[in-house]
Amino acid sequence: MNLKKLSIITLLLLMTQTMLIADTSPANTGLAFLKIGAGGRAAGMGEAYTAVANDASAAFWNPAGLARMKQSEFTFTHNNWFQEISHEYLAFAFQMGNNTIGLSFVSTNIGGIERRTNPSTEPLDIIEAHNIMFALSFARSVGQNLNWGVSAKYLYEKIYVFSANGIAFDLGLTYDLPITGLTVGAAALNFGTMTEMDKEAVELPATLKAGIAYRLPVDLYGQVLIAGDYVNFLDNASHMHLGIEYLLKNIFALRTGYLTGYEEKSIQAGAGVRFSKYSLDYGFAPFNSDIGDSHRISLGIRF
Repeated sequence: MNLKKLSIITLLLLMTQTMLIADTSPANTGLAFLKIGAGGRAAGMGEAYTAVANDASAAFWNPAGLARMKQSEFTFTHNNWFQEISHEYLAFAFQMGNNTIGLSFVSTNIGGIERRTNPSTEPLDIIEAHNIMFALSFARSVGQNLNWGVSAKYLYEKIYVFSANGIAFDLGLTYDLPITGLTVGAAALNFGTMTEMDKEAVELPATLKAGIAYRLPVDLYGQVLIAGDYVNFLDNASHMHLGIEYLLKNIFALRTGYLTGYEEKSIQAGAGVRFSKYSLDYGFAPFNSDIGDSHRISLGIRF
Protein backbone atom coordinates (compact mmCIF):
# COMPACT_ATOMS: atom_id res chain seq x y z
CA MET A 1 0.00 0.00 0.00
CA ASN A 2 1.54 3.34 -1.03
CA LEU A 3 1.83 6.41 1.22
CA LYS A 4 -1.00 8.27 -0.52
CA LYS A 5 -3.56 5.50 0.05
CA LEU A 6 -2.37 4.98 3.62
CA SER A 7 -2.79 8.70 4.38
CA ILE A 8 -6.35 8.75 3.02
CA ILE A 9 -7.37 5.65 4.99
CA THR A 10 -5.81 6.92 8.23
CA LEU A 11 -7.50 10.31 7.99
CA LEU A 12 -10.89 8.81 7.16
CA LEU A 13 -10.65 6.45 10.14
CA LEU A 14 -9.77 9.29 12.49
CA MET A 15 -12.64 11.44 11.20
CA THR A 16 -15.08 8.55 11.53
CA GLN A 17 -14.06 8.17 15.16
CA THR A 18 -14.63 11.88 15.85
CA MET A 19 -18.08 11.63 14.27
CA LEU A 20 -18.96 8.84 16.70
CA ILE A 21 -17.72 10.98 19.58
CA ALA A 22 -19.86 13.90 18.42
CA ASP A 23 -22.98 11.72 18.26
CA THR A 24 -22.60 10.55 21.87
CA SER A 25 -21.30 13.72 23.57
CA PRO A 26 -23.39 16.14 25.66
CA ALA A 27 -24.74 19.29 24.09
CA ASN A 28 -23.33 21.69 26.71
CA THR A 29 -20.42 23.47 25.02
CA GLY A 30 -18.46 26.62 25.80
CA LEU A 31 -15.62 28.73 24.36
CA ALA A 32 -17.92 30.06 21.67
CA PHE A 33 -15.10 32.31 20.39
CA LEU A 34 -13.72 29.23 18.61
CA LYS A 35 -16.74 29.42 16.29
CA ILE A 36 -15.99 33.02 15.23
CA GLY A 37 -14.52 32.81 11.73
CA ALA A 38 -11.20 34.30 10.61
CA GLY A 39 -10.64 36.34 7.46
CA GLY A 40 -12.71 38.78 5.44
CA ARG A 41 -12.75 36.53 2.38
CA ALA A 42 -14.30 33.59 4.22
CA ALA A 43 -16.86 35.87 5.88
CA GLY A 44 -17.91 37.31 2.53
CA MET A 45 -18.47 33.78 1.18
CA GLY A 46 -20.77 32.75 4.00
CA GLU A 47 -17.95 30.83 5.72
CA ALA A 48 -18.11 28.09 3.08
CA TYR A 49 -14.35 27.67 3.25
CA THR A 50 -13.44 24.06 4.11
CA ALA A 51 -12.47 23.15 0.53
CA VAL A 52 -11.50 26.72 -0.45
CA ALA A 53 -8.89 27.59 2.21
CA ASN A 54 -5.50 28.17 0.59
CA ASP A 55 -4.01 30.99 2.66
CA ALA A 56 -2.66 31.48 6.18
CA SER A 57 -6.20 31.60 7.63
CA ALA A 58 -6.58 27.93 6.61
CA ALA A 59 -5.15 27.17 10.06
CA PHE A 60 -8.58 28.14 11.40
CA TRP A 61 -10.84 26.55 8.74
CA ASN A 62 -8.98 23.45 7.61
CA PRO A 63 -5.27 22.98 8.37
CA ALA A 64 -4.83 20.92 5.19
CA GLY A 65 -5.40 24.13 3.21
CA LEU A 66 -2.01 25.41 4.36
CA ALA A 67 -0.37 22.91 2.01
CA ARG A 68 -2.23 24.52 -0.91
CA MET A 69 -0.52 27.88 -0.42
CA LYS A 70 1.59 29.17 -3.29
CA GLN A 71 3.77 31.39 -1.07
CA SER A 72 4.51 31.97 2.58
CA GLU A 73 2.01 34.41 4.08
CA PHE A 74 1.18 36.62 7.04
CA THR A 75 -2.43 37.59 7.71
CA PHE A 76 -4.22 39.73 10.27
CA THR A 77 -7.98 40.01 10.79
CA HIS A 78 -9.81 42.59 12.89
CA ASN A 79 -13.40 41.68 13.65
CA ASN A 80 -15.59 44.53 14.84
CA TRP A 81 -18.16 42.26 16.49
CA PHE A 82 -21.51 43.35 17.90
CA GLN A 83 -21.93 45.03 21.31
CA GLU A 84 -18.54 45.42 23.05
CA ILE A 85 -16.85 42.30 21.66
CA SER A 86 -13.48 42.61 19.93
CA HIS A 87 -11.93 39.70 18.08
CA GLU A 88 -8.43 39.62 16.58
CA TYR A 89 -6.83 36.86 14.50
CA LEU A 90 -3.16 36.65 13.54
CA ALA A 91 -1.52 33.91 11.47
CA PHE A 92 1.80 33.23 9.81
CA ALA A 93 2.53 30.25 7.55
CA PHE A 94 5.71 29.34 5.71
CA GLN A 95 6.66 26.55 3.35
CA MET A 96 9.40 23.96 3.72
CA GLY A 97 9.38 21.81 0.58
CA ASN A 98 6.19 19.72 0.61
CA ASN A 99 5.51 20.80 4.19
CA THR A 100 3.90 23.97 5.55
CA ILE A 101 4.20 25.22 9.13
CA GLY A 102 1.61 27.59 10.56
CA LEU A 103 1.44 29.70 13.71
CA SER A 104 -1.81 31.43 14.70
CA PHE A 105 -3.21 33.48 17.55
CA VAL A 106 -6.74 34.52 18.53
CA SER A 107 -7.71 37.09 21.16
CA THR A 108 -11.29 37.90 22.14
CA ASN A 109 -12.36 40.46 24.71
CA ILE A 110 -15.92 40.93 25.96
CA GLY A 111 -16.48 44.07 28.00
CA GLY A 112 -19.41 45.63 29.78
CA ILE A 113 -20.58 42.49 31.62
CA GLU A 114 -22.70 43.44 34.65
CA ARG A 115 -21.93 41.44 37.79
CA ARG A 116 -24.76 40.73 40.21
CA THR A 117 -25.23 38.23 43.04
CA ASN A 118 -28.92 39.08 43.58
CA PRO A 119 -31.61 40.86 41.54
CA SER A 120 -30.87 44.60 41.68
CA THR A 121 -31.33 47.79 39.70
CA GLU A 122 -27.58 48.51 39.71
CA PRO A 123 -24.81 45.96 39.11
CA LEU A 124 -22.13 45.38 41.74
CA ASP A 125 -19.43 45.80 39.14
CA ILE A 126 -18.67 45.87 35.43
CA ILE A 127 -16.36 43.01 34.48
CA GLU A 128 -14.74 41.57 31.34
CA ALA A 129 -14.11 38.16 29.80
CA HIS A 130 -10.98 37.21 27.88
CA ASN A 131 -10.27 34.28 25.56
CA ILE A 132 -6.93 33.37 23.98
CA MET A 133 -5.82 30.66 21.57
CA PHE A 134 -2.33 29.76 20.32
CA ALA A 135 -2.02 27.14 17.57
CA LEU A 136 0.80 25.30 15.85
CA SER A 137 -0.17 23.73 12.52
CA PHE A 138 1.53 21.31 10.15
CA ALA A 139 0.37 20.50 6.62
CA ARG A 140 1.80 18.31 3.89
CA SER A 141 1.12 17.50 0.25
CA VAL A 142 0.96 13.83 -0.74
CA GLY A 143 1.27 13.57 -4.51
CA GLN A 144 -0.39 16.13 -6.75
CA ASN A 145 -3.93 16.06 -5.38
CA LEU A 146 -4.02 15.18 -1.67
CA ASN A 147 -3.19 17.49 1.25
CA TRP A 148 -3.53 16.81 4.95
CA GLY A 149 -2.94 18.92 8.04
CA VAL A 150 -3.11 18.95 11.83
CA SER A 151 -3.16 21.69 14.47
CA ALA A 152 -2.45 21.65 18.20
CA LYS A 153 -4.04 24.48 20.22
CA TYR A 154 -3.52 25.99 23.65
CA LEU A 155 -6.70 27.59 25.01
CA TYR A 156 -7.18 30.07 27.86
CA GLU A 157 -10.40 31.54 29.22
CA LYS A 158 -10.91 34.09 32.02
CA ILE A 159 -14.18 35.52 33.32
CA TYR A 160 -13.91 37.94 36.25
CA VAL A 161 -11.45 36.20 38.66
CA PHE A 162 -12.07 32.68 37.34
CA SER A 163 -9.91 31.09 34.66
CA ALA A 164 -9.34 27.79 32.86
CA ASN A 165 -7.03 26.43 30.19
CA GLY A 166 -6.91 23.45 27.90
CA ILE A 167 -5.71 21.88 24.69
CA ALA A 168 -7.46 21.00 21.46
CA PHE A 169 -6.59 19.43 18.12
CA ASP A 170 -7.72 19.91 14.52
CA LEU A 171 -7.40 17.49 11.64
CA GLY A 172 -8.19 18.12 7.97
CA LEU A 173 -7.71 17.08 4.38
CA THR A 174 -8.37 18.36 0.87
CA TYR A 175 -8.41 16.45 -2.38
CA ASP A 176 -8.44 17.76 -5.95
CA LEU A 177 -10.76 15.58 -8.01
CA PRO A 178 -10.00 14.59 -11.63
CA ILE A 179 -12.48 17.25 -12.80
CA THR A 180 -10.54 20.48 -13.35
CA GLY A 181 -11.30 23.07 -10.68
CA LEU A 182 -13.19 20.73 -8.36
CA THR A 183 -11.93 20.24 -4.78
CA VAL A 184 -13.38 18.49 -1.74
CA GLY A 185 -12.35 18.90 1.88
CA ALA A 186 -13.11 17.70 5.39
CA ALA A 187 -12.08 18.84 8.86
CA ALA A 188 -12.55 17.87 12.50
CA LEU A 189 -11.99 20.90 14.72
CA ASN A 190 -11.68 21.68 18.43
CA PHE A 191 -11.48 18.19 19.92
CA GLY A 192 -9.87 18.41 23.36
CA THR A 193 -10.40 19.20 27.04
CA MET A 194 -10.47 22.16 29.44
CA THR A 195 -9.62 22.39 33.12
CA GLU A 196 -12.36 23.33 35.55
CA MET A 197 -13.48 26.93 35.96
CA ASP A 198 -15.18 27.58 39.30
CA LYS A 199 -15.60 23.81 39.87
CA GLU A 200 -17.03 23.11 36.41
CA ALA A 201 -15.38 22.23 33.10
CA VAL A 202 -17.12 23.03 29.83
CA GLU A 203 -17.08 20.99 26.64
CA LEU A 204 -15.27 22.46 23.66
CA PRO A 205 -17.34 23.33 20.55
CA ALA A 206 -16.08 20.34 18.57
CA THR A 207 -17.03 20.69 14.93
CA LEU A 208 -17.13 18.42 11.88
CA LYS A 209 -17.10 19.92 8.38
CA ALA A 210 -17.29 18.62 4.84
CA GLY A 211 -16.95 20.97 1.89
CA ILE A 212 -16.79 21.20 -1.88
CA ALA A 213 -15.53 23.98 -4.14
CA TYR A 214 -15.66 24.44 -7.91
CA ARG A 215 -13.68 27.10 -9.74
CA LEU A 216 -14.48 27.87 -13.38
CA PRO A 217 -13.68 30.67 -15.84
CA VAL A 218 -16.68 32.68 -17.04
CA ASP A 219 -15.08 35.07 -19.52
CA LEU A 220 -11.70 36.34 -20.69
CA TYR A 221 -11.22 38.43 -17.55
CA GLY A 222 -12.82 36.66 -14.65
CA GLN A 223 -13.63 33.41 -12.91
CA VAL A 224 -16.26 32.19 -10.47
CA LEU A 225 -15.71 30.13 -7.34
CA ILE A 226 -18.73 28.27 -5.94
CA ALA A 227 -18.45 26.59 -2.54
CA GLY A 228 -20.62 24.70 -0.08
CA ASP A 229 -20.03 23.35 3.44
CA TYR A 230 -21.93 20.98 5.69
CA VAL A 231 -21.19 21.91 9.32
CA ASN A 232 -22.07 19.81 12.37
CA PHE A 233 -21.37 21.06 15.90
CA LEU A 234 -20.96 18.86 18.97
CA ASP A 235 -24.41 19.92 20.19
CA ASN A 236 -25.83 18.21 17.07
CA ALA A 237 -26.78 21.50 15.41
CA SER A 238 -26.19 21.15 11.64
CA HIS A 239 -25.89 23.93 9.10
CA MET A 240 -25.30 24.47 5.40
CA HIS A 241 -22.97 27.25 4.28
CA LEU A 242 -23.07 28.36 0.63
CA GLY A 243 -20.78 30.92 -0.98
CA ILE A 244 -19.81 32.41 -4.31
CA GLU A 245 -16.92 34.62 -5.40
CA TYR A 246 -16.37 36.46 -8.68
CA LEU A 247 -12.71 37.33 -9.29
CA LEU A 248 -11.90 39.90 -11.98
CA LYS A 249 -8.40 39.84 -13.52
CA ASN A 250 -7.11 38.14 -10.37
CA ILE A 251 -7.34 41.56 -8.67
CA PHE A 252 -10.89 42.51 -7.66
CA ALA A 253 -13.35 40.17 -5.96
CA LEU A 254 -17.05 40.33 -5.08
CA ARG A 255 -18.53 37.75 -2.71
CA THR A 256 -21.76 36.69 -1.10
CA GLY A 257 -22.94 33.74 0.96
CA TYR A 258 -25.90 32.19 2.70
CA LEU A 259 -26.00 30.21 5.96
CA THR A 260 -28.87 27.98 7.07
CA GLY A 261 -30.09 27.01 10.53
CA TYR A 262 -28.90 30.05 12.49
CA GLU A 263 -31.35 32.25 14.37
CA GLU A 264 -29.41 35.50 14.00
CA LYS A 265 -27.56 35.31 10.68
CA SER A 266 -28.16 34.14 7.13
CA ILE A 267 -26.88 36.39 4.32
CA GLN A 268 -23.29 37.65 4.27
CA ALA A 269 -21.32 39.60 1.67
CA GLY A 270 -17.93 41.10 1.04
CA ALA A 271 -15.29 42.31 -1.38
CA GLY A 272 -11.55 42.18 -1.80
CA VAL A 273 -8.63 43.55 -3.74
CA ARG A 274 -5.28 41.93 -4.47
CA PHE A 275 -2.22 43.80 -5.69
CA SER A 276 1.29 42.38 -5.97
CA LYS A 277 2.01 40.62 -2.66
CA TYR A 278 -0.81 42.32 -0.74
CA SER A 279 -4.49 41.47 -0.30
CA LEU A 280 -7.22 43.36 1.52
CA ASP A 281 -10.59 41.70 2.21
CA TYR A 282 -13.81 42.81 3.86
CA GLY A 283 -16.69 40.67 5.09
CA PHE A 284 -20.06 41.91 6.36
CA ALA A 285 -22.36 39.74 8.48
CA PRO A 286 -25.65 41.40 9.49
CA PHE A 287 -27.61 40.01 12.42
CA ASN A 288 -31.38 39.67 12.34
CA SER A 289 -32.03 41.31 15.71
CA ASP A 290 -30.86 44.66 17.09
CA ILE A 291 -27.67 43.34 18.69
CA GLY A 292 -25.55 44.78 15.86
CA ASP A 293 -23.54 43.61 12.86
CA SER A 294 -20.11 42.14 12.26
CA HIS A 295 -17.45 43.81 10.08
CA ARG A 296 -14.40 41.68 9.34
CA ILE A 297 -11.34 43.28 7.74
CA SER A 298 -8.21 41.28 6.94
CA LEU A 299 -4.81 42.09 5.47
CA GLY A 300 -2.60 39.46 3.85
CA ILE A 301 1.06 39.78 2.86
CA ARG A 302 2.76 37.12 0.76
CA PHE A 303 6.52 36.71 0.44
